[in-house]
Amino acid sequence: MLASPDGAQAARISPWDAAYRMHAELCQRTRNRYLQRVDAILPLGGVGHLVVMERLFPAPEAASGPFCAALVVSGDSGWRAPEGLDLSPFENDVELDALRGHVRGLAAAGAGLPFWGGLDVRPANVMADAHGGLKLIDPVFVAGRRIVEAIIGKDREALDRLPPGALAAFLTIPVFDDGAAPLRAACVGMGLLDG
Repeated sequence: MLASPDGAQAARISPWDAAYRMHAELCQRTRNRYLQRVDAILPLGGVGHLVVMERLFPAPEAASGPFCAALVVSGDSGWRAPEGLDLSPFENDVELDALRGHVRGLAAAGAGLPFWGGLDVRPANVMADAHGGLKLIDPVFVAGRRIVEAIIGKDREALDRLPPGALAAFLTIPVFDDGAAPLRAACVGMGLLDG
């Protein structure tokens, strides 16, 4: 994540992430106080993108937990709301109701994508704008772990479902650091990537 010198905007570079792209497009076309402002989605290298957006900051879990619980969208990532959260600040919240529909729409639209992970509504994916307003980020995800498992298991059929260039771009994600070398070698060995 990169921030502008004045701190008003941020940029997120994604070599390939179909789920985040869908979320960014939703933010760009939808006005909802719980979605961040997205100023631009710029293509990178055929399958990647750069998202220019308002800068967000960590949200306190005392606010993000009840927000996620009130959103009432069960997640595939495993987070479940603890008992006893005060959801009263979100009662009769029309924009929260609309957000729920948008998130469910993203999940339905992505269900056919390769390596779709599903919903990821949890406190870690809630941030705050400069005024403290809560913003839902990354509510859906691509299951990167399953891509790695497919590479290790030499599941050519599953990997062939990825769009052209997506696998090579996926392996450039910084989380891999030097760990991408054996994965890249496995992909070259299967004929999925050029050596």
